[in-house]
Amino acid sequence: MRMRPVGLILAAAASAFVGFSGPLIAQQGTLVGTVTTTAGAIVNGAQLSVAGGRGTLTNDQGRYSMTLPVGTYTIEVRHVAYAVNRFENVSISSGQTTTLEIVLETRVLPGREIVVTAARAQAAQGGRLIESVSTEAVVSGIAIRERATLNVMDHLRDAPAVDAMAHGVQGGNIVVRGFNNIFSGSLHMLSDYRLAGVPSLRVNLMHFIPTVDEDIERIEVVLGPASALYGPNTANGVVHIISRSPLTSQGTTVTLGSGAMATDGPSSFQGSFRSAFALSDNFGLKFTGQYLKADEWVFVDPVEEAARLRSISDLPGCLADQGIRGQDPASAQIACDRVGRRSFDVERYSFEGRADWHFADDGTFVATYGRNSSSGIELTGLGAGQVDGWISDFFQLRANKGRFFVQGYSNGSDSGDSFLLRDGTALIDNSSLKVGQIQHGFDVADGRQDFTYGFDYYATRPKSQGSIYGTYETDPMLGGVDMNEWGLYLQSKTALTPKIDFIVAGRMDDHSVLPEKVFSPRAALVFKPNEDNGIRLSYNRAFSTPSALNYFLDISAGAAPNASLAALGFAARAYGSGRNGWTLHQPDGSLMMRSPFTPAGLGGPAQLLPIDMSLMWPFMVNVMQATGGIDAPTAAFLLSLSPTNADIRRQALTNSDTGEFTDVAGLVLPDIESTLESHTETFEVGWTGIINDRVSISADLYYMRKSNFISPLLVQTPLIFLDGTDIAAYLTPILGAATAAQLAAGGAQIPVGVISSNEAGARGPELIVSYRNVGDIDLWGGDLSLQAFLTDEWILSATYSHVSDDSFPIAEGAPITLNAPGDKGSIGLAYRDVASGFSTSARFRFSSAFQASSAVFGGPVESSAIVDLTAGYRIPNSAATLQLSVNNVFNTAFQPFFGVPEIGRYTMLRVKYDLF
Repeated sequence: MRMRPVGLILAAAASAFVGFSGPLIAQQGTLVGTVTTTAGAIVNGAQLSVAGGRGTLTNDQGRYSMTLPVGTYTIEVRHVAYAVNRFENVSISSGQTTTLEIVLETRVLPGREIVVTAARAQAAQGGRLIESVSTEAVVSGIAIRERATLNVMDHLRDAPAVDAMAHGVQGGNIVVRGFNNIFSGSLHMLSDYRLAGVPSLRVNLMHFIPTVDEDIERIEVVLGPASALYGPNTANGVVHIISRSPLTSQGTTVTLGSGAMATDGPSSFQGSFRSAFALSDNFGLKFTGQYLKADEWVFVDPVEEAARLRSISDLPGCLADQGIRGQDPASAQIACDRVGRRSFDVERYSFEGRADWHFADDGTFVATYGRNSSSGIELTGLGAGQVDGWISDFFQLRANKGRFFVQGYSNGSDSGDSFLLRDGTALIDNSSLKVGQIQHGFDVADGRQDFTYGFDYYATRPKSQGSIYGTYETDPMLGGVDMNEWGLYLQSKTALTPKIDFIVAGRMDDHSVLPEKVFSPRAALVFKPNEDNGIRLSYNRAFSTPSALNYFLDISAGAAPNASLAALGFAARAYGSGRNGWTLHQPDGSLMMRSPFTPAGLGGPAQLLPIDMSLMWPFMVNVMQATGGIDAPTAAFLLSLSPTNADIRRQALTNSDTGEFTDVAGLVLPDIESTLESHTETFEVGWTGIINDRVSISADLYYMRKSNFISPLLVQTPLIFLDGTDIAAYLTPILGAATAAQLAAGGAQIPVGVISSNEAGARGPELIVSYRNVGDIDLWGGDLSLQAFLTDEWILSATYSHVSDDSFPIAEGAPITLNAPGDKGSIGLAYRDVASGFSTSARFRFSSAFQASSAVFGGPVESSAIVDLTAGYRIPNSAATLQLSVNNVFNTAFQPFFGVPEIGRYTMLRVKYDLF
């Protein structure tokens, strides 16, 4: 565990503040007033800010008060339910109180919101969503704070094109436009401009982010590629969680809540707080925290259960397997004791502290430290993992002066006492990611020409004590596992006419393992026929770099994914491509195997053997006898026979989905090449428009081609069988047709070994799963979102997304699956009365059936249709608000993905106290 000197840093920042702010205190005035609607209703939670970032929020009576230095200001008023209002030339006199009564008239609609993510801008340089170069969606802070939930992921279900795959009460994956995986990091996930994935593992676990709902200002979602500015791993989009500054949003909020599953009693307790205060006009502090204790949805993994039963009934065999996998006796005993022993207790606590200092009217310095500890069940490509006290923390310093932006941060990981449930082996991750970034921009020709440019540096330091990266980490001859990346980018935005912008951008990236640098271009036209319509036409070429897991994974994957194979003694191992790739062929081009039936006299199951009938025939016969298929005299007779390779063909199962076999004699298995970056080219046309000041629509169509696609973990080492037809033909002259056919039917079902080599990382009869570049994938799709203010209180929303295909054939192996529904959408109706504090909403979400395939998990996922409800009520003359959320109202049990539990109705009730 790591502790950061946060107190010293915040104290230093406070001392610096005192030195700068002292001369200003003597010449100040006060701005006061009330914010109401045209109907006379008060507006609480409206944000007032001035140049330089000073600001405040209205209280539950709609009143505000702000102390400002003497001068003339432009006051900006924002609220999610209303349009942005600006008041020019507001004068503040020394020692005087200035009253400014504010009336908000029109509701704000998507399209008029200010966004920053697609253009990689800071808050002060953000632009209207309607003018964005990419299709973007925004989840507002007020919508987030109105929905009681155990995870941030649930707030993104209303966003178009987003696939939110829940693993349980808090865990899950988020991707945009498909290509989900159990252990997914394909989406570029940011929290306040910081990469928020787990270092080196590059998996997005949103519940590892310490930000609490009450602190989120908004979540921005960029649909489609963004590599031209952000670099690698943004081919499918960006999600950016933006929190509230203590200088523009002060006060204390405390929430207490409890949740229950459909049939059980209270199964969760959640408490959180946010406290933000300004020590002066230009220095503020913010602290947030959260505690969660819950019961997980119950799920039984049959492979995991079979491994648990075997560890109990055959402890010596389990210990022997662990020894083959490289475990010392003490570690092997611990692993066997905890195979399959799930704990359904979920616990999480988090803390975040932040200091904001406005050192100039256009300059801000922010220091943040966050820490999250999580325990529960997380799914990986190797089966479920029991997470016990996994610490994720970060320290971030960022500053901007005008358009100059610089930041540095460090993300850390400490996996605690976590382990894989299928084989009990430890998951040790003490990795880190250190990042430095700098960006600047300027405009010329009276703003008609604008440039943005910058530099990023990433230092990934995987560290697992050999538990995840195995020999890649411990053997210096393999080159180590550290990775360094840097990127340079430049974007030009030209106003060809007042209504047409031309945007072109390019970025060059270098990765310490990749053999060549990568170039990512972007070109777009944005046509703005009027202030309420924007049409965009764009081309992007994005890329995704291989992760540390793609290159350096070397870990036991437990028992074989099929329970029958596991019972025979087969196991699985995940092994990355390494820096130079590896082969299954021997120097002479031949193939060899390992078998769980190899006797100690021949070297035991870890011994490499030739794929020869002299070995495979007795293996088959002995297994048939051991499983009761034949008696001892029959076995003895069969062992007296000596069929040759010419008599009986040896066959490799080269496609388990179709049952396709290939003769070993002519089998050529492709080498595993060192994984290269994958590329995504996207052509897109989109429109965002506002109709009659009440309805906002966003629509886009895209064509996407992925080349050098990096597959999920796929089995690379085929099982070896004997051909049943040849067995029958060989035995018929000896035993007769009927007996021969019976013996052949049984013998042909027995896998006598698995192809292996000394380069594949196998330590026994292990099926090796690995990653590879698998060729090109073409698809097209579209996204549609709508929001309409039926009245000032009633809001209708809808989304729909379509992807042309959910399965893509490849030259080698089973097809690549989208792992997401081809059709999905939502319809929602919400009522929000700002004056009374009452709100309610209903949401219907649907998704089509699809085929899932991700590492050891695979199978059909059925279609789903789910209804969610929320309600909130602010108690009059009180600081308390009651909130109720019911997910899956009708308790429609469904599995979001193969291998995850069925999720039914979940009810959350909480009380929120807003202490201004």
